Amino acid sequence: MAESPARQRPFTATHVAVICHDGPDAAARRKAASPAHMQYVESILDRLLLAGPLYDDSGATMIGSLYVFKTDSLPEARRLLEADPYYQAGFWKTVEFRPTLPAAGDCVGGRIW
Repeated sequence: MAESPARQRPFTATHVAVICHDGPDAAARRKAASPAHMQYVESILDRLLLAGPLYDDSGATMIGSLYVFKTDSLPEARRLLEADPYYQAGFWKTVEFRPTLPAAGDCVGGRIW
């Protein structure tokens, strides 16, 4: 196997992952906010590496949401999330922001090293 060319940039966070876990009775509030949420997501597609629902182990019940924003700024990621109708509906019990580096997989075209 040929060696990969030397990376030109350091391995530092380039994106912010946001993990949101639903609170009790989230399903009805999620359903009510979904049309506005989808419209909002469409308006920020250029700011998202990926986004989608999180499911329980059965894969049948939504238990939260995952976002990976194309920013290394925690304040910018927070601003983007807080403008989301899902956030405004208040059904998430916890929201965690984590700087991240997408390093391998389809969304980065293979690998970064």
